[in-house]
Amino acid sequence: MLLDATTEDPLERRARPFAGRATFTVERLDPPDPRLHASLREWDWVARSLLSGGAILPATRTLLEDHRRIAGELSRVLAGAEDGEGTAGERIVRGAFRAGRLQAATTVFPCRRAVFVELLVTAPWNLLGPEDPADARVCRGAGTTLLAFAEARSLALGLGGRVALQAENRRCLGYYRRLGFELMRPDDQPLTLVPCGATGFSASIRRLAGGAPGPEEIRSPWLLRDPARAAAAHPEQPQVAG
Repeated sequence: MLLDATTEDPLERRARPFAGRATFTVERLDPPDPRLHASLREWDWVARSLLSGGAILPATRTLLEDHRRIAGELSRVLAGAEDGEGTAGERIVRGAFRAGRLQAATTVFPCRRAVFVELLVTAPWNLLGPEDPADARVCRGAGTTLLAFAEARSLALGLGGRVALQAENRRCLGYYRRLGFELMRPDDQPLTLVPCGATGFSASIRRLAGGAPGPEEIRSPWLLRDPARAAAAHPEQPQVAG
């Protein structure tokens, strides 16, 4: 249920909302894919090195700590050591590559009315800001490229391009709002937008669906991007898929 926002420059809301600045290839990373596991080990080493160096800004330090937690969860979920959102057989794993290097990875689930982004994590060097030490590996746009994949999969499945997710924390809200995401509401039919796990839907999404969200849903809000709703609300701004 976690999502890792990056420090990519904000894009204009509803105008090519998922278009990345660099060119990436999106490739399957069906477990056990050695490229993904090797990259996750490398990312953790890089993140720990940056955190121990002391030259990064406090805000970047927070992002890197979030990154380690999310990447660790991704590793455990794919290894079957931790439950994810849905069932393993329905999980889709993709990576955004540039020049042969993995720059971001995601797991998504096709649901009844949307594609749900379960986990999204970008390489730690992509979290560095302009006032942090320079790193030649920085490559902006990998995260938005994978959101574009989720949107394209939603369109291909006849789900209207709807993409749903649960943000890890409210720090991510500004980023996702600029990409056209809005807070999920009970009348969005939340149980049709997220996957059902082996033991049923999570307590968090059931509270939201029942119209009684609690502190957890405030800390980690459920979000939805619905192109049809955005087009109806802003007919003067055409929707263009990334």
